[in-house]
Amino acid sequence: MKKVMSKHHDAVVAFLKSHPNSTFDTIKEGNKKISDIMLRKAVKDLQEEGMIMSNDEDGGYVFTGTAAKSKAETKPALSTVGAKATVPAEKKKKDDEDLGPRTNSGRDFSKYSFNGVSGLSKGKVALAICKQYVKDNSKASLTKIQEALKSKEIQPRYGVIAEIGLARKTTVNKTERYFFKEGDVIKIANQKAVVTTQWSLATLTPLLKIAKELGYKVTVTK
Repeated sequence: MKKVMSKHHDAVVAFLKSHPNSTFDTIKEGNKKISDIMLRKAVKDLQEEGMIMSNDEDGGYVFTGTAAKSKAETKPALSTVGAKATVPAEKKKKDDEDLGPRTNSGRDFSKYSFNGVSGLSKGKVALAICKQYVKDNSKASLTKIQEALKSKEIQPRYGVIAEIGLARKTTVNKTERYFFKEGDVIKIANQKAVVTTQWSLATLTPLLKIAKELGYKVTVTK
């Protein structure tokens, strides 16, 4: 069974390398020999391993090439936010609930509220958080802002926030991966920066934790 699943995993990864940002239906169309149930399990497994991520803005999946650490390695890191040692089970449960519910497909469609604006998608709340941080740290350089928001750590492929010229180079087949609209572009000193649109629950979670540590109140409006 493990060998079969491994083959399915390899098939999904190979497909996404050639067809980035494909929806589940597109992946299914390109892998007709794999049953729907087995394909869904393969996609879910790869998401949990951190090998692929889903963009809840448009439903597409992309290959990240970054395997997640084992539970034994990640547990301490996840449990030390806002605590000296471990976080009580009740608090962890509350933190997880604040991020919104998961759906059977492994994706969730929660909306968020921040700075008096509700109904924000994952991408839009990430954009709002970045704008607020830049406003609160107006003298900081783009590099310092990227470090504070763990830009490449959270988003290895695109970065949470990137210089607009570099961001435009990532556009593939006219599919933009950043918020390029005039009102969304962020001015930082003598530079212009943009926030990526590629967000899932897995990538938004660490940014929400940073926001919480900064004292920003982000709530889920399910």
